[in-house]
Amino acid sequence: MKTQLFSAHAQLPEGTDIHQTYRYVSVILKINSENGQIVDCAVPIYCQLTADFIAEIIRGKSIETDLPIIIKEFDERLFTGSKRALISALQMIRDRYMLAKNRFCKTEL
Repeated sequence: MKTQLFSAHAQLPEGTDIHQTYRYVSVILKINSENGQIVDCAVPIYCQLTADFIAEIIRGKSIETDLPIIIKEFDERLFTGSKRALISALQMIRDRYMLAKNRFCKTEL
């Protein structure tokens, strides 16, 4: 399995405690480049429980096709002030992944 590492950062909402300390949330995904499946996930600013919970939702899903499913699960299961920033970071990663995939596909032709 070939994997790629993608990361993105999104600004946390102003006026929240976490914004005062960190300002940005970072999401790092290890993705199977052959099929877009998310192999692993890290969100370094969170305590281990929260990072593991987020990874549980994301891991095993496809960055190519499952972003709406991930967002729906976040809306149903995640009640933090940083949820929108997490979603923004995931959307950025999806965009970067698709650019990289398209660039790679063009060089193979």
